[in-house]
Amino acid sequence: MRVLRAIYGALVAAGRMYVCIPAADLIPPPADVPPWHPERLRPDVPLTECERALEQQLAPGRQVA
Repeated sequence: MRVLRAIYGALVAAGRMYVCIPAADLIPPPADVPPWHPERLRPDVPLTECERALEQQLAPGRQVA
């Protein structure tokens, strides 16, 4: 069983070097929702009380207008 784990670990390491998977902290976070996205909010319509509460739960550090 130890031999299989060692072989598996070696294959995973070789695959990562071959594929070159970027580190998660180097990938930039997604920007705002694109203009063509179906769930894009209208800037002229204010959020409801429920939507503001949901926004606070989903993004606690973000300022809600």
